[in-house]
Amino acid sequence: MKNNHKLTSIPKIFEMQQVIDPKFLKDEIEKISSFGNRWVGSEGEKSTRRYLFKRFQELGLEDVEIEEFDCLRYTPKHSKLSVETPLQETIPCFPLEYSGDGVVKGEIVYVADGSEESIRALKDLGYSLEGKIALLLSDTPAFRIPKLLEEGVAGFVVATDAPEDLIPALAAKTYPPELEDPMRWRLTVPGVIISRKSLHRLLSLMSVGKVIVEIRHESEYSIEKTGNVIGILKGLEEERMIVVGAHYDSQIKGIGVWDNLTGTSLLLALAQFFRSKRLKKSLVFIAFGAEEIGLWGSTVYVENHLDELKEKCLCMLCMDAVSSAYPAERSLWSEGWLKDFIMKVCEENGVSIENTHRLNLSYSDYYPFKVKGIPSAMLWEHPPVNPYYHTEKDTIRYVDVNKLAFMGTLYAKIISSLDEL
Repeated sequence: MKNNHKLTSIPKIFEMQQVIDPKFLKDEIEKISSFGNRWVGSEGEKSTRRYLFKRFQELGLEDVEIEEFDCLRYTPKHSKLSVETPLQETIPCFPLEYSGDGVVKGEIVYVADGSEESIRALKDLGYSLEGKIALLLSDTPAFRIPKLLEEGVAGFVVATDAPEDLIPALAAKTYPPELEDPMRWRLTVPGVIISRKSLHRLLSLMSVGKVIVEIRHESEYSIEKTGNVIGILKGLEEERMIVVGAHYDSQIKGIGVWDNLTGTSLLLALAQFFRSKRLKKSLVFIAFGAEEIGLWGSTVYVENHLDELKEKCLCMLCMDAVSSAYPAERSLWSEGWLKDFIMKVCEENGVSIENTHRLNLSYSDYYPFKVKGIPSAMLWEHPPVNPYYHTEKDTIRYVDVNKLAFMGTLYAKIISSLDEL
């Protein structure tokens, strides 16, 4: 499909009042939260999938289905981080998901955020990472690990800025998933995650000399069947469509309200809002599975529907970690005509976008669409990241449903304006 869209004046479909009900969002978040943790393969994840299937039907979506697929489930068994030199002590840790099983011992080296710049700075000083344990500060280590492995790193100790001595759950792998042979989708070197307090402890020891640590990591893997929940609001022009998506799974810790019941509840709210509208384009609502472990659900969907997407899909809108109770910048991740169009919609409705970002990171479910040439966008509040990201304290207490409803109203304005193209 050619996207020759002129940025003419955009009709104001709505008055400025909010069209997404905060109480609806709160009720949906509380209901899905009651199912518990939604890590892939868990009972909470399965209950949520069934619930979303039912809600899609109740909200009047057509052709509702669960598109099943296999993915690789990680189950942690044991992890340990020990300081061996210059003293002996055990550092509290949590397993780095999808890192390798085994024991590794070596000198620990601080690589800051693990970026190419940080690696280059060490190499410029003549320092080799071959056989070393990399200590990095990152809440997305999977983006940094491949380059560090190229340098011969033998293990990983990951820290974040999570408060209150919390240790978040993080994965060592990201897009693309291994669809043909899921068992191959894991690292060969072990890793663990530590708290900010433990990071400071290690840095203090490293400031006075070489520190030797030992990492132990043990896990189990299994092929797990999960699925995407799909429903359609058919438009007058059924040959044109807009995909609206949000993942419903969570990390292995907590119930993941910010990440991503904010997006899941908005998915339902938008379906409820648009079911009474006469749209030209069809809206395809998708609750993606297995996002947290590497965008498996969205990757499978794009692979299974690529011809249809290329022929009919105007764009994909991704809702992930949309809004929290914390002050944050309103951020648009998009490119090309779609970015310009959304910026114009926001401007004409008096909404400021504080920052924009290219789609060069596999951060959420927009990415498999973008890779295949489908215009995509994610509108959310960032930075900063919610401090309780991927921890047991990511609950509704730290989400402002009124702010979330505003973001949902903005998504509704954008969708309605896209429908006029």
